[in-house]
Amino acid sequence: MTNLLQTSMSEVFEQHFGMKLVPCKSRPTRSGYRAEIPFSCDKEGHRVATLWLQKPTLKKVSALLLFENDPDEETLEDLASELANFIVGHAKMLASDRSIPCTIATPEFAGIGPLQSGCETLLFKTENRCIALQIKGIDASEQ
Repeated sequence: MTNLLQTSMSEVFEQHFGMKLVPCKSRPTRSGYRAEIPFSCDKEGHRVATLWLQKPTLKKVSALLLFENDPDEETLEDLASELANFIVGHAKMLASDRSIPCTIATPEFAGIGPLQSGCETLLFKTENRCIALQIKGIDASEQ
């Protein structure tokens, strides 16, 4: 599923927002907006994808998608959650095209903070700002 999420990130940002993604070589240390979305595909078990992006990137997406150049905090938080849903939902569609059964849950805004450690992390960069998608497994006790 990681490959499908990576493909989904690129396709969503490039095809829908005209934002070309390239690999980000260094892990950002700043805080960013985080949105989590639980998913499960095939026999991989339950996992959570966390989208992490900085405010200037969210504001650019807001201008492109919502025609809002100066969104308030609530809008930025909602937009982070919707982007996580868009990316994982697109990956679910890609998986379905390959006959891989997947389910996704409702995304939630997870706060503003740094990237988490101990997670598989896909790092991209657009316009000199990193965007990350982190994936971690969920124990049955956490569900």
